[in-house]
Amino acid sequence: MNRIGSQDDPDDQAGFTLIELLVTLALTAAIASFIIGGFHLVRRASLIVNDRERAEEIDAAAAQLRGLLARAMPVTTIDEVDGVARLLFEGRTDTITFVALSEATAFQGGLMRVRLLWQDRPPLPRQPAALVLRTAVFRAIPRLVFESEPVVLFRDVTELSLRYFGAPGPGKQPQWHSEWFDRDQMPLAILVQANLAGGSGTRRLILQTTLRLAPTN
Repeated sequence: MNRIGSQDDPDDQAGFTLIELLVTLALTAAIASFIIGGFHLVRRASLIVNDRERAEEIDAAAAQLRGLLARAMPVTTIDEVDGVARLLFEGRTDTITFVALSEATAFQGGLMRVRLLWQDRPPLPRQPAALVLRTAVFRAIPRLVFESEPVVLFRDVTELSLRYFGAPGPGKQPQWHSEWFDRDQMPLAILVQANLAGGSGTRRLILQTTLRLAPTN
């Protein structure tokens, strides 16, 4: 004879109670937050390391460019069209060509021709460009100059401005110019301003260099 109430209580056969389900969800959310937080910490650490390496790279390139500009010399080259000797210094708003005294690391202490120019093209909106150096052993006859492979100096450049300080002519006061070419003397100083894109934002580079080997009169 069956006893009333002898069957198992349906509540005893239930899986998770509401409290257990809430505890499980809370633990899952906590674990997920820890994992996501760990990913964020790793990513942030990676960005910090990359930014530091990027800053060191820019500083080293700026020091190299400053050293080259400081050693610029008033050297003439022969125009093969008319045979006239002209000063080899061509400074424009975003490119520059000059002759510098080598540090004896590549050209054994002689003179080298240096060109700073865009690698492929100037920067476009949201499309930075790279600035490269092209060097060569200096020769007075241009067709005898053979340039080395370009070396990337600055990457991700969004804006560049070169300015030149000097007297525009005899008896005139020195001032800043946006270009300096077809002149009989070197500028006294050069100002390089550039914006470089990076992971943590844009870095403004301002580099003013006095030309130590340029004549002062």
